Amino acid sequence: MGYRLLIGLLLAVTAGYVILARQIPLDPWSAEELVNSRTLPTLFGSLMALVLLGLLFAQPPGVLRFGTRAQGIRFLALVALLGSFVGLLQYAGIWLALAALLLAALLIMGERRVRWLVALSAGIPVGGWLLVERWLGVYVPGIFPGMGA
Repeated sequence: MGYRLLIGLLLAVTAGYVILARQIPLDPWSAEELVNSRTLPTLFGSLMALVLLGLLFAQPPGVLRFGTRAQGIRFLALVALLGSFVGLLQYAGIWLALAALLLAALLIMGERRVRWLVALSAGIPVGGWLLVERWLGVYVPGIFPGMGA
């Protein structure tokens, strides 16, 4: 019962998020564009609602708990890592901070293959930079202020 109640509450919050995202004011120029400030919040909220609907009708999992002390320590390390990522954002910018976050998270989770570490921790930020700053033309402030797209 608690599982379905939690999923239902998350679904209600997600529905409210999508409703609020659809109310983001647009200027006349961006209202005519295919991708604007409403697009990603609406897309992500809709995808979240679909996932939650699937979970609502799925078989609930068993009791969730840490299997070992090492898993609990790994979880706390990841939580601390997220906090340090937020602090690093203002100094390194989104792309370098994201690369550091991914590298550290992969190491905490036990990944040791150098190819994967480099490919994921460098490839995802570079791909994001290409998508956001080059393709969409949205400048995200980084470590070097004044250097735009």
